[in-house]
Amino acid sequence: MRLVAPVYKFNPRQERILEFKGYNRKTVIDDGEMRDMYNLSSDEYPCLSQRKPRGVYSESFERPTAMITKNKKLAVITDGQFYYDGVIYPSLKLSDDTQMVAINTKICFFPEKKYFDTYIEDIGDLAAQITFDNPTVTITTSTITFPSGGLTDKFMVGDAVQIKAKGSAEDIDALNVSAVIEAVTDNSITFPEETFIVVIAEGETEKTIVAESIAVSRSCPDLDFVMESNNRLWGVSNKDNTIYACKLGDPTNWTYYQNTSLDSYYAQQGTDGEWTGCAAYSKHLLFFKEDCIHKIYGSSPASYQIETAQCHALEKGSSKSVAIINETVLYKSRLGIMAYSGGVPLLISENFGTDRYKDAIAGTNGIKYIVSVMADGKPQLLVYDMERFLWHKEDNLRARDFCYHDGRLLCINDYDNKIYEMMPTEPVEEKERIEWSAELGAFDEFVEDKKIYSRLKMRLKLDDLAELTVMISVDGGDWEIIEHLNAEYDRAVMLPIVPRRCDKFAVRFEGKGRCRIESFVREYRQGTIKGGVS
Repeated sequence: MRLVAPVYKFNPRQERILEFKGYNRKTVIDDGEMRDMYNLSSDEYPCLSQRKPRGVYSESFERPTAMITKNKKLAVITDGQFYYDGVIYPSLKLSDDTQMVAINTKICFFPEKKYFDTYIEDIGDLAAQITFDNPTVTITTSTITFPSGGLTDKFMVGDAVQIKAKGSAEDIDALNVSAVIEAVTDNSITFPEETFIVVIAEGETEKTIVAESIAVSRSCPDLDFVMESNNRLWGVSNKDNTIYACKLGDPTNWTYYQNTSLDSYYAQQGTDGEWTGCAAYSKHLLFFKEDCIHKIYGSSPASYQIETAQCHALEKGSSKSVAIINETVLYKSRLGIMAYSGGVPLLISENFGTDRYKDAIAGTNGIKYIVSVMADGKPQLLVYDMERFLWHKEDNLRARDFCYHDGRLLCINDYDNKIYEMMPTEPVEEKERIEWSAELGAFDEFVEDKKIYSRLKMRLKLDDLAELTVMISVDGGDWEIIEHLNAEYDRAVMLPIVPRRCDKFAVRFEGKGRCRIESFVREYRQGTIKGGVS
C-alpha cells in the first residue's frame, strides 16, 4: 500500500451580481445582499447607490421636540413653547413629552389639556372648572344661579358639565348632576327642563340653597396616547385602562352622553399591561399594548364594537414608530418591525438577524418607512422600501420626531436641533462628499472544495472628485486594500487579486462622493482532490 499525493484540478468559474438587494444581518445571506452598509439607498435599484443629500428645512428653532402640520403650516414645540405660522406663543407652557394632535380648527396638547385655535388664534382649556365657596344659589327646575360670575369664561352652550355640591342643606345632594348646558350667562346655567325637579316643591318655582361649596366642571381624561379619527379625538389612559373618544367635532367635551351620534365614548378594558400607542387604520381603530391590539369597529358610539387580538403589538417606548403606507400600518414590536394590513401582523425585519433595537421613532414619505432606532445605546437610521421590500441602513441620525409637511418628510435631528428634509424631491446642493460603505459576502459559493479567487470585475460610475476603496477579507481575516480609485469612471474596472486558497471570501467598498455600482463579478477556480491510498 502506498499513498498517492493529492492532485488539485481547477476549473475557472464566474459569479455575477447584477442586483444589489439591500441590508441583511442574518447568518446566511443571498448574493447581492449586504451584511453591513452605511448611507446607502434603494433609489437607483438594482444598482448600488448612496442616499440623497438632506436639505436643512429650518435651523431657527432653539430646541424643537415635536411637530405636526395643520392648514399646510408647520406647528412646532420648541424649548417648551409653541410655534405656529411664524409666531411663538410663550403663554402656552409645554414639555418635551407633550403630544400634539389636530382636529378641525384646533391643535390639542396632552397631558397639558390645552388647545390652540388656528382660526381665531386663541389658547384654551380642554377641561374647565369653577368653584364657588359658601355660595347661596337660586334653583329652578332647569336653572342654577350663583352669587358671582365667571361662567361664560369657562363654559358655553352644548358643554356637558358636572355639578358637585357640598354642604349640610337638606337638598344639597340633588344639586349633584351631569347635564348639557342649554343657556349660560355670567352667573347662571340653564339645563334641560326638570334637571332640578326634585329640589323644587310642588307649587314653587324656585328655591334658595346655601352650600359649603359648589364646583362646576367640564372634564377631560388623563390620556397617555392620543390620535384623531373621523373628527373625534381618541385616546387611552393607563390610569384606568380605558379607551376614550370625545364628542363629535368637539375635543373639549368627553362626557357628552345624549344617545345621539354626537356622543362621547369610553370603554374600560380587561387586558393586562400598559397602553403603548394607537393608530387610525382606514377600516378600524387600533389601540396597542405590547402583546395585544384592541380594534374598534363602527361609525358611531351606538355601533362601536371592540375586538382584541393577541399578537406582537407595539413595543413600550416606540409609540412614535407607527406609520401608515398604502393601507399598511408599520410599527416596532419587541420582535421587530411589523406590518399590519387587517389580519395578523407580519414581521418584515427578519433581515436584522439577532440585532435588537428599541426606542423607535418613524416617519414616511408614502413610499419608504424611515425609522430611527437605538442599538446598544447608539442610534441607527434604517429605511424600508415598501415597493421593493428592501432594507437599507443610512447613518447615525437620531430623530426626535418626523412630520410629513407640504409634500416633504421633515425630521428633527436630536443632536444639532435642526429640522431636515429627508429624501428631498428637489435637488439639494451637496456641501460635503457623502461617506458610504457596503460589505458583500462572505461568499462560499456553496462549494465544499478548495477555491482560489483570482479576479474581481466591476462596472461602475464614479463622479468627479469621488473616491472608492475596494477591500477583501479571506476566511474572516483582516480587510486588505486591493484597489483605490479616485478619478472619474464610467466603465468596467478589472481588479486583480493575489491568488490564494480559501473557503470564504468577502468584499468591502468604502467611498466618498457619488458612486453607482451596476455589476460585480468575482472569478474563482474550484479545486477537486484526486488521489488517496493505493
